Formats: sequence, C-alpha cells, structure tokens
Amino acid sequence: MGTMNNINNTTKGNTQNVATSTEKGAPCLSTRQLLEKIPNYPCLYRHSVNNTYYAIKKHGGKRKEHSLDTTDRKSAERRLKDWIANLDKVDAQAEKTTLEQLLEKFIKGRLGKSKKTTDTERSIIKNFKATWGNGLGIQVSRVQPSMLNEWLAKQETRLKDSSYNRYALFLKQLFDLAYNDKMIPESPFSRVDKPWKRVEDVKRIVPTDEQFRAIVDNIRAEKRNVKAEESANFVEFLGLAGLGQAEARSLTWGDIDWIKEKISVRRRKTGALFYPPIYPQLKPFLQNLLAKETAKAAPQQTALPPNTPLFTISDARKSLTNACNRLGFPNFTQRSIRAYLIRKLWQKQVDIKLISKWQGHKDGGKLILNTYTEVFGTDDADYEKAQLAKIIL
Repeated sequence: MGTMNNINNTTKGNTQNVATSTEKGAPCLSTRQLLEKIPNYPCLYRHSVNNTYYAIKKHGGKRKEHSLDTTDRKSAERRLKDWIANLDKVDAQAEKTTLEQLLEKFIKGRLGKSKKTTDTERSIIKNFKATWGNGLGIQVSRVQPSMLNEWLAKQETRLKDSSYNRYALFLKQLFDLAYNDKMIPESPFSRVDKPWKRVEDVKRIVPTDEQFRAIVDNIRAEKRNVKAEESANFVEFLGLAGLGQAEARSLTWGDIDWIKEKISVRRRKTGALFYPPIYPQLKPFLQNLLAKETAKAAPQQTALPPNTPLFTISDARKSLTNACNRLGFPNFTQRSIRAYLIRKLWQKQVDIKLISKWQGHKDGGKLILNTYTEVFGTDDADYEKAQLAKIIL
C-alpha cells in the first residue's frame, strides 16, 4: 500500500483550486467540505475540484481519512481495500514520524553495537543526509521505493559491491524499524529494484594440517616475542575451536562447561549466545592450558575464578603473519585459521546444520554452503573424487 497521510494535509493542487475559488468570490471550502460520497461504494469519496479520490472510515472509535493519491476509479478502489486492510498495522501517531526522527531513533537503538558497527552506520547516515533528495522532513509513510532506488543509484557509481550491500542493509534496517513501530504498513525497501549486489568470490586460503601445526610450533618457539606462548595458544585455539578472535578473546574459564562438554560463546556481531562443543582435539588443549594457568595462580588457589579470561591477548595477527613469513607460507589470516576447523568438519561429513549451529549461525547451513565452502583448500578435487567414488550406478 502506498503512503498514508491525513486528509487535512491537502495537496498543492487542492490549495491552488481553493484559492482560485476564493478569488472568484466563491466561499472558501475545506477539503473535507469538497468531498463527495461515491454512491454504492462504502468509504470512497472524490474531491469535487481536482477529482482526487479519498477514503473515510470509522476505526477504533475515530474517523480516519486518507488521500488515495489518484483520480482513476479502479486504482482508487484497489488502494481503498489496501488502506482498510492496513488500518490495524499502522499507529496514527507513529504514522506522522518524519524521516529525520526515524534516523534519530535508529541511532539511539544501535548504541549497544560495537564501535566499528556504529562508526560505519554514522558514516552512512551522514552521507544519507547529505545526498537524500527528498527532504528529511518527509513523513516516513510517504517514502516510496522509487526514492530509495534513486538514492541507491547515486551510491552505486562510487561504491564497491560489498559497500553497496552495506548501504542497502542500512536502508533495510531503517525501514524495518519503521514497520515494527507501526509507522508504515509495509517497508518500501521490500520493493527496491536492487536490494543487494553479488560480491565476487574471494578465494581464501586455509592451512593444511601440517601447515597449521608448523605455524603454532613456530610462534611458540619465537625467542624475541615475550608473548610467544600466549600467541601460540591463541592461534591454536582458533584452529581447534573454529572460533574468531573476537569470540575467543571474550571467553572466560566460567564459559567452559566440562560436564556438558560445551563452550558458551557470545557472538560478537549479534550478542546472541551459541554453544559449540569441546571437540575431541580441543579438549586436551584446554585441559593443559587450564593446568598451566592454575599453576601460575597464587599458591593458595586450587582453582581459577570463573571470570578469569582464557587469554590475556586480544589477537595474534602479528605473530601469525611473522610465522607465515618465516616459514615461507601464504599469508594466512586468523579467519583462515578459523576456517581450518570448518573444512575438517565438512570433509568428515558432519551434518551441515550442526556445523552451522556450532558456528553460531541460525540459517540451517546456508551461509556455510554459500560462503565458507569456497575456503576448503587445494585438495577440493581429491575430496570431490572421494565423494564420487561413493556413488554406485
């Protein structure tokens, strides 16, 4: 359904017509007085001067009035039905919210996000305010998909595909907020022509078993790095647990459930909890790490407090890069190390839905299939041959 506006907000054409009538000596009539009821069609009215159709209906004990923004009878009938169907979906007061007020509400609602996220969104909003061509005082209910298409088209010429998708995501989130708060019956973003662009696949590299072990050992043996042991432990954990550095650095020993053999992890991007298992290869690593950390604690302590961090460093990027350079390996990133476990799970034919769940995804494996499978390394051909060998014709 199109935009919703109060009948008292007359169009420019209405104002001109009424003004003309006044100049000719005719009485100055309000828009409401100029509406004529359409016979045998409930709730449908037509402006006697400019022929625009209007809808009037009593709802919730109050008279609701709405311009259908058309002079065509058939279009008016369709819009009337949509408007009546959407009456319960829109709050009369929220409907008056301007785009500028919506932006302010959006910013306040995102304060709990990470600094990187809020900085990105503030940059996009700054650009939006500078380049939006329809005025920030426009009611959200009057924003059309064509307006969003026009704004995105301006950005498309200067943005990479991934950046374009981030700008489009901002629009989606902005008007989802408007829809959820009953400012609009439908998000205009749902009818945008190009809601996203396909990003060219980037071939990420993932270490083999031998490379992974060599990297960890090389970091641990580095004499000039005072945090060599901690860095090696951090990298080894990423590979054995299949977690990112943001999740790893926030873990405490209280997050390790030895009885259920699960780890309580808070996803950095969404704040949602998920529970990957303590994998067989990960368990002895954690047990050894706990024993070493307990031994370092004060003599009177027999156990570490639950809030004790697993790691005292936030990432091991520099140590990882230096180790790869020393070993003559490709420049593996911490994300490459995380993908090391995902590849092993995939090739061991673990249920894709379980892999997705253990990664904190809620899409049943869609992201794993569409994104992560391209990182599965140089032995993909051998893996495919092994799978084909299972087929009996």
